[in-house]
Amino acid sequence: MAACSKSNIETEQVNAEISKPLEKADTSSAKTSKNVKTKTAKKEIDWTKPSDGKYPDIKNNDSIYIDVSTKNQEAYIKDGSKTIYTMNISSGLDQTEDDSTPKGTYYVEPERGEWFFSPKYQEGAEYWVSWKNHGEFLFHSVPFTKDKKVIEKEAKKLGKKASHGCIRLAVPDAKWIYENIPEKTKVVIS
Repeated sequence: MAACSKSNIETEQVNAEISKPLEKADTSSAKTSKNVKTKTAKKEIDWTKPSDGKYPDIKNNDSIYIDVSTKNQEAYIKDGSKTIYTMNISSGLDQTEDDSTPKGTYYVEPERGEWFFSPKYQEGAEYWVSWKNHGEFLFHSVPFTKDKKVIEKEAKKLGKKASHGCIRLAVPDAKWIYENIPEKTKVVIS
């Protein structure tokens, strides 16, 4: 393309406009609103610590269920209508049917364990509890390698959509669910 082509000239004109100094706007009579919400960047979540401090004692409590908000990327441990603990999560990416977290009401299934590894995804996790399709959809820790090392790049995504459909949790949160949430506990995912 010749140096004096139309697109080069237009580009030079645009660049000249961009390099001009901006005039300062007169804001002396502008009104500001105190109710303006600004969206701040989400702080990186520490996947090595519990999400919400001390865990609740839920022994002998039949009204406990887990309410998962894929919009907020949080799981709420509920006692009836009262939220008693909030956990940071990563749900499915929701880019395809294969990486989406199913929405609906489910119940914790009998399958659970301290470790798994998926050759298909080359990821594993600690402290898993099944809630759909008997081992297909799980609550589990942030991802680990085959040799049980945290995949930090993935762990740092906690609080954002990142999984293949499971609900990822901080390691202590996953362990707490594994040790405390009984089979048949209701799980609501929206």
